[in-house]
Amino acid sequence: MTIRLSFVCAVVLAWHCGASMAAAPAMQQAIVQTGYGGPDVLTLQSVPVLQPGEHQVLIRVYAAAVNPTDWKMRIGPGPGAAPPDAATPTRRIPGQDVAGVIETVGAGVTDLRVGEPVFSLIGHSVPGLNGGYAQYVVAPAENVVRKPKRLTYAEAAGLGVAGRTAERSAELAQLHRGQRVLITGVAGGVGSATAQIAKARGAYVLGTAQPAHAAFLKSIGVDKVIDYKQPHWTDQANNVDVAIDTVGGDTATAALGLVKRGGTFITIASRDITADMCAAAGVTCPYVGAPKPGDPTDGDYLRPVAKLIEAGKFSVHIDKTYPLASAADAQEYNRSGHTEGKVILIVSDRASQK
Repeated sequence: MTIRLSFVCAVVLAWHCGASMAAAPAMQQAIVQTGYGGPDVLTLQSVPVLQPGEHQVLIRVYAAAVNPTDWKMRIGPGPGAAPPDAATPTRRIPGQDVAGVIETVGAGVTDLRVGEPVFSLIGHSVPGLNGGYAQYVVAPAENVVRKPKRLTYAEAAGLGVAGRTAERSAELAQLHRGQRVLITGVAGGVGSATAQIAKARGAYVLGTAQPAHAAFLKSIGVDKVIDYKQPHWTDQANNVDVAIDTVGGDTATAALGLVKRGGTFITIASRDITADMCAAAGVTCPYVGAPKPGDPTDGDYLRPVAKLIEAGKFSVHIDKTYPLASAADAQEYNRSGHTEGKVILIVSDRASQK
């Protein structure tokens, strides 16, 4: 009896302390970017599994999202590409948002347990070869959120970048009931997420998209779908209270001109909108760049999105899935710019489970 009780106590203690009952493997399969360039710089390699440090967790990845940032960082310096810096080395594992289960927790983590279903943004604070296109990933515990039971792991993997960006934009714009909100590129991951948050807050939502996406957009509550390829499409969106741009270029400039004086304009895709342009238009343009010390964490933005999902007010639409080994094809499809919702990498056969 003493032996049996001791064994039970050891199991319970391991659970509460966050210790994994089965150690993670030393090596894993991951997509490694070996330089800047075309899809050929992405290769499937065997790399070490990192261990979580203080206030970090190791996640066994079931699914990961593909985002424009991924292929922009692959292309490297040049038009349409994100500039390289010390935080994003050439040899890297792409991917920022994942869903899976917690494999191991580091010191100081008290509110997450081994085996819990979660989704997360992994950020750039973890040193080493660490990214979402892998079987295991280390993430800051503050960015890890329990997976809504309504979603599969594949759907939850699409929440990170899109959910964080959408919720942050809604907060910066102070979206509220009765506003007219224009979202450019509303059919994409960030656009469709922002539309659902705006609708949950009681706004009237207009969005630019191809007509082929109209049925999907109506299903998530978009009130008016505007075909941006039509001449004078801007005539259909005059005098909006808020414009949130996910496209950039001329579209961003046009959207700025549609906001009434005293309104708010946010772009996540353009660096060409200047403070002088905003001032001349009489429009507030909140800063949406990298977070500053003291700003809310990624998890702070993602938890309200998870609550909307549990309330049935937010869903994740998957446009297309690819196996991990086909990450290059997934990036190129995302790069086409005509996706409807999210592009997801399937890392485990459990990705379809809730």
